[in-house]
Amino acid sequence: KVFVYDLDKCNGCHNCQIVCKDEHVDNEWMPYAMPQPDTGQFWCKVEEEVSGKVPHVRVNYLPVQCNHCDDAPCMKGHSAVKKRDDGLVIIDPVESKGQRDIVDSCPYGHIYWNEELEIPQKCTGCAHLLDDGWEVPRCVDACCTGALRFGEESDFADELKDAEDALREAQDALEG
Repeated sequence: KVFVYDLDKCNGCHNCQIVCKDEHVDNEWMPYAMPQPDTGQFWCKVEEEVSGKVPHVRVNYLPVQCNHCDDAPCMKGHSAVKKRDDGLVIIDPVESKGQRDIVDSCPYGHIYWNEELEIPQKCTGCAHLLDDGWEVPRCVDACCTGALRFGEESDFADELKDAEDALREAQDALEG
């Protein structure tokens, strides 16, 4: 499974960020996650980029969370980090206790250190909900514009290819 973002649809409502906090702060979802601290961690966060000058300002929003990488760097040398059959990368909260180096293994900065519990933490893709029959994680369920989606990679194959082609064209234009 994959998360797919349509940046043209995101209006910066922060619903995804808010429901992630609601789902994980003060809640334990073993074996996937211990409670997320109420401050300092954003397993799902909406970043904004402002460009232009008043009165012509453009704001772009980008939901940011764990990429659940195919070849996840956080898994290398860490038996506490595993990829599920559905594609979600999970850090075992019991097995990872004291392994602060897992935080540093993520080149994207999407793994956080819980000082109080002494464990690395990140987005679980709401694995506990998916295992309980939910079709999508809370962040996707709360997205009012359809900018954030979740499903089988094959269902998004065409638009993922289009996005890769557009990225390649943009990179070529910058280099050329």
